[in-house]
Amino acid sequence: MSNPTHLQHIGILIKKMRKFRELTQQDLADKSGLRVATISDIESGKANFEINTLVRISSALNCFLDVTMTPA
Repeated sequence: MSNPTHLQHIGILIKKMRKFRELTQQDLADKSGLRVATISDIESGKANFEINTLVRISSALNCFLDVTMTPA
């Protein structure tokens, strides 16, 4: 993946943080109240999701959301 989209980039970061926390996708799904398939789709960059979903994942991972505005 040479030039990931924004969704792919977010998915990669979520996966890295999940693994850093030593959680399985099932663990993260349980903690966030989401389905395992949803977690998988987000981590692979296949799912478009609402900000509320990102907040739930961030809370389950016990991490902050950092939204930095930079010019495209």
